Amino acid sequence: MKRDYFKMRFFKILGIALLLQTYVLGNVVGKNCDPSTMDAFAYEDCVNELRGVETNKGDFGSKAADTLREREYEKQRQAMIKAVEERYNPFNREAYATSSFGENRGTRYHAGIDYSTQMEEGWPVIAPEDGVVKEIKVSPFGYGKVMYYGGNSGKTWVFAHLSSFGTLDKEVKNKQYASKKNDVSLKPNTAFKKGDTLSYSGSTGIGNPHLHLEVRLDKDRIINPALAKVDFKDTMAPQIFAAAVWQGVHLAVTNGESVNKGCVETPVKNEFNLNLAVKIADYSREPKENPMAIRRLTLWRYDEKIYEKYMDTLRFSRMGEIRSQLLWAEEGDTLGDWHFINAKIAPLSTYTIEVEDFQNNVTQKKFSFRSKCNLNKDIPLVKHQNTPLFTFLSRPMLDLFQCRNDYVFTVENNSTVLNENLCKDFPHNPQFLSKIMDAYPQMTHVKYIAKNGSSKEGIIQVYSIGKYSKNINWNTTLNGVKIQQKISGIEAPIDTFPRVIAVTENKSDSLEFLEFHPKGLNIKTWNLCIESPKNNGPLYWLGETSRDWFIFSKQNKGKKRCVTVNELRDIGIIQNTEPPLLGFPYWSDLMVEGVKQPALKIPLMYKYDGIANGDAITVKYKKDWIHAEYDSEPREIVLEGAKLPESGETITLEIKDEAGNKGKYDIIIPDM
Repeated sequence: MKRDYFKMRFFKILGIALLLQTYVLGNVVGKNCDPSTMDAFAYEDCVNELRGVETNKGDFGSKAADTLREREYEKQRQAMIKAVEERYNPFNREAYATSSFGENRGTRYHAGIDYSTQMEEGWPVIAPEDGVVKEIKVSPFGYGKVMYYGGNSGKTWVFAHLSSFGTLDKEVKNKQYASKKNDVSLKPNTAFKKGDTLSYSGSTGIGNPHLHLEVRLDKDRIINPALAKVDFKDTMAPQIFAAAVWQGVHLAVTNGESVNKGCVETPVKNEFNLNLAVKIADYSREPKENPMAIRRLTLWRYDEKIYEKYMDTLRFSRMGEIRSQLLWAEEGDTLGDWHFINAKIAPLSTYTIEVEDFQNNVTQKKFSFRSKCNLNKDIPLVKHQNTPLFTFLSRPMLDLFQCRNDYVFTVENNSTVLNENLCKDFPHNPQFLSKIMDAYPQMTHVKYIAKNGSSKEGIIQVYSIGKYSKNINWNTTLNGVKIQQKISGIEAPIDTFPRVIAVTENKSDSLEFLEFHPKGLNIKTWNLCIESPKNNGPLYWLGETSRDWFIFSKQNKGKKRCVTVNELRDIGIIQNTEPPLLGFPYWSDLMVEGVKQPALKIPLMYKYDGIANGDAITVKYKKDWIHAEYDSEPREIVLEGAKLPESGETITLEIKDEAGNKGKYDIIIPDM
């Protein structure tokens, strides 16, 4: 600690000395570099000139290839233009990308490209090369109906969310009726030629109608489909929405308008060892929907490349790396991702950031660090959050902005008050929770209460993680609920930031649940046990984007409920004994062997517990088993019309949900 302190003091004194030197030199030569009257670029050029450093008087943003940076970009652009030849389009028609390779999916990267099919099903999908169908699977979740096509090149092409396997539908149905299982997999080993129709796009599994395509080299490695000459439309360059700079417990966030004007705020003046993250998103077209990932992120200090990250290859075994590269934020379900730039960032330098998407559209921004940017405004750091505790940049935050709403925050060590009201001693905006811990190392919890008549109050339990700790064991009690946490495999910190975890109680839709922070903590396992005197129901986790509750499929029974996962989640205890309900059946259609056929669709309605798989649904006409598909979005049971009895007849439908609740229903076939 002392060594770090003296090191920081040394660099601070060195910075002051350099500034004094600049001021003296400025007076000597009759020129004063005044940061209050100059913009970031003019000020830095002035300082460099006084030091005898030659400055570039040209337009930094021009396309003249007279720098290493510009020459390298031009070389990459020409190489990609050459690679455009003979691109593969799965539809042989124009289709825009709606999700890109490497996109943030919480605990994993998106392994392929999603194509919009304009909310239509049944677009023919053609073979990219000669090969065989290695495997096909049917499931109501994940990839839905999915085909694994082995090309003669050795690549495996994955086509997901299909509505039909074309000519292979017969083999699928034969297996379903022979096994009386809705979810099946088979390996037909059927050969196809390049350009043959393989299957048809759909909306099975998760999502609206679209096609998911990925290219695998083996069971672990996946490549950017663009490298396999896959064609897709993306006509817009990436956008930079914000930047965040921090050192230790000090943070500054800069909005996109200021970044575009070349100014990024730093929380500490003229100090080294800064950390930088940039919020970026890519869109394929107007209107701007479905923010996507980027292929390349490069940072230059003048003409020296100090950081570069390409998203061209992924490994299923290394998906956890996402937590240290895309920092989790409470508003992570809004546009863009926070990309951590793992480089040594110095204050008195000019930087250029380059962002490239998968169609080689490039955005380039030049910026310098300033203590204040005139165009900067506060940006929202939270969404769907009604407690003062939240996660930003994979770190727990305390929303002291609520001080402006007459909240009072009290810091305590067990029953000893350490600070009666943080609002008197800290700025009234969100603060790293570790900043509070830094000021009060003995802190065990923070109490908050609203004095504005809203009657909001709560307790935030806090635990400090040692700088080099890989494992922790934390037992605490919150409003009578016993909480035991064992966290193992905590990744070493990427900076000197003090690490803290926290838990508080929240309430939504008359359901009390526990919030654990920070989300996005890079760990191996999280062993959690909860014992509540009021409720011994099963444990559920909250989907951060969907805001739906999902039951843990693996947990023990009894008073003390325990689960093991690889990330911190919001946890609810839910006692639900009601099976799903059915809506009114209606006639529509589905794809069979690539042709639209009549289908009876029955809406499935539930609040907490859905079904684990397609085999949780059983349909019979008298004693005859009938194949059923389940469309998880929009939660409908789909029955092929050709397999059903005449209108007026009755079929029996049985469902078992994930909580074990069973329901049995008689359905009268309506007139078509």
